[in-house]
Amino acid sequence: MTVFVPEMPDLVRAAVDHLEQDLLPTLTGYQRFHTRVCVTVLRIVQRQMAQGGALEADEWARLRELLGSQDALPVLNRRLMDALDDGSLSLDAPGLVPHLRATLEAALQINNPRWTLPPVPSTA
Repeated sequence: MTVFVPEMPDLVRAAVDHLEQDLLPTLTGYQRFHTRVCVTVLRIVQRQMAQGGALEADEWARLRELLGSQDALPVLNRRLMDALDDGSLSLDAPGLVPHLRATLEAALQINNPRWTLPPVPSTA
């Protein structure tokens, strides 16, 4: 990209900052809710840009190991689903549960990292 165009993470951060700091405090009701939704979406975009490539590479490596294939990630995901669906890969296959847990953890790190935090102990 040319040096005269800001980097995508900087553009998204500027949009989030404007929405949260300048616009959100002036809004109520429906507009405030939908602006908050926009901020949430942009934060997901930020996390995807920052972490998505590494998380996908890790998923691809696990699937190559699990399925013994070098195909692309979408192809391997389809093969995994088909193998589980038709029973050719059992639910107790070595590496399956750790792969599924790691994949879910990665998705949550992008979608809502707070869901990956340990539960807060109850004071009751």
